[in-house]
Amino acid sequence: MMKLVYVNAAAKAPVVSSVSQSTPNTPISRQQQAQVCLAVKCRPRPTTSTTRLAAQSPVIPSVLESKLSLLSKTSASDLATPTPLPTSSTTGNVYQITLAQLNKAIPDRQSDASCSSAAYPSECVPNSRAVAAINKALTKYGITKRGEAVAVIALMAFESNSWLYNINHWPGTPGQGTRNMQQYNFNKEYAQLLHPTEASQALSSSNPMASVLALVLNDDDSFGSGFWYLVKKASKYHNSGKLADGNQNDFQDYVVNGVGASWSNDRLTIWQSVDAALV
Repeated sequence: MMKLVYVNAAAKAPVVSSVSQSTPNTPISRQQQAQVCLAVKCRPRPTTSTTRLAAQSPVIPSVLESKLSLLSKTSASDLATPTPLPTSSTTGNVYQITLAQLNKAIPDRQSDASCSSAAYPSECVPNSRAVAAINKALTKYGITKRGEAVAVIALMAFESNSWLYNINHWPGTPGQGTRNMQQYNFNKEYAQLLHPTEASQALSSSNPMASVLALVLNDDDSFGSGFWYLVKKASKYHNSGKLADGNQNDFQDYVVNGVGASWSNDRLTIWQSVDAALV
């Protein structure tokens, strides 16, 4: 186990120039009335004479007055250029995996029935459940490098015995768990970040370690824990090139120096399986 102490441009109206907010009975020209109606999508009342038009004032709902004022100050270039929508810096570039890839990487969990004989069936999940949670976490934490995805998935697969465990049972360290098998101090910080109100209540319970851990054992949080740790607790390995190449030496350095766990051939075997599958 780990040694972690772990406006819409199409909807914009044409510019309405030289249209003031008239007071009742202030005459306006037919051209001005047409401009106002075009801006607010109204249908001007038919008029039969200039005199009758002069006796009427345009019907401009008060809720639109401020919009018309803004339109009168808007340039043609502003109207021609759509307002860009805010986008995430990693939108479209986040690394994602498929079920087929995960089945190749973690073959022990290909079948949904693979958990039926588990010692703790409620903790075991097949790849069909794991893949959705992993992809959510990749998006949430902005993982764009294949090497980072390979490293974290391999680490969690080793620590949880291929999604078999969600809680540390041997030796049974209190508060240790998630697929990343984090120690209590990390799970406390993680839970306080994701579930602040519930974490506060858990910390006041008769068994705070177990109560805090329970908050982050759901699929999304549990599979997200490894990526959270990479981004928040071992940030020098995130988007730095240290794991971007996805090579064995990078992964070993992350396990030993980034996570603080011991290296073993078993870790290498799982990493090789994940690295070969995620291509």
